[in-house]
Amino acid sequence: MENEMPVAKNFTAFDEALEDYRAYAEGVLRTHFAKNDYTFAVPNIEIFKVSRKYAKLIRTESNTETGEPQGQTFVHSFVEVATGDIFKAASFKAPAKHARGNIYRGNGAEALNDAAQVNYLRG
Repeated sequence: MENEMPVAKNFTAFDEALEDYRAYAEGVLRTHFAKNDYTFAVPNIEIFKVSRKYAKLIRTESNTETGEPQGQTFVHSFVEVATGDIFKAASFKAPAKHARGNIYRGNGAEALNDAAQVNYLRG
């Protein structure tokens, strides 16, 4: 089939913004680990599941030598599909009630602290 063209990925604005937020959060997390000279498992943030209402991002750790997953899995954050709002995790299955930021504003940087964790609400 010599006339076939390669199929390009068709991302929506949400998909692109979500990937930008994920990559930004992972970069902040890796910078935090490097700055503090951590020698244990290298962190990764992955888009775990996208449902009709929320996308769930998880943090996994992998062996520094082999790259194989190791250790526990944590929910990093939830992102509301309709608005792009970022929520801290209340549990593995549900987000907390109040939004901490938005993926459409500065890659969601306002929602994260220096260790790439979603901020608590300020009292």
